Amino acid sequence: MICTWAALRETGTVLYRKNGFFGFVVLDDYLPRGYVDACPHSGMPLGGGLAEDDLDGAHYQTREQDVIVCSWHSASFLKENGLCIGGPCAGDHLEAWPVERRGDEVVTI
Repeated sequence: MICTWAALRETGTVLYRKNGFFGFVVLDDYLPRGYVDACPHSGMPLGGGLAEDDLDGAHYQTREQDVIVCSWHSASFLKENGLCIGGPCAGDHLEAWPVERRGDEVVTI
């Protein structure tokens, strides 16, 4: 399990760190979307945190939660497919991480 459905609905973004894997899940019109937490431009985690215990997802979306943002380079990405629509990696994509909702949980598939 990545997180509870309630936790994702409450925050809009949940970070996942396990065994060296960095990923995050965003809520997109009631669908969970998962991405590997690495900016296509630099490979750095989008939210700026490098420590495995840095689990604050507040910096992964705009205040309106309409696009994903990279705190390093201000790149912006569509939530539905990870396409970079602005910034130094425009036209590139975040790497998708397959996730889904199963009842009250969000899981990797």
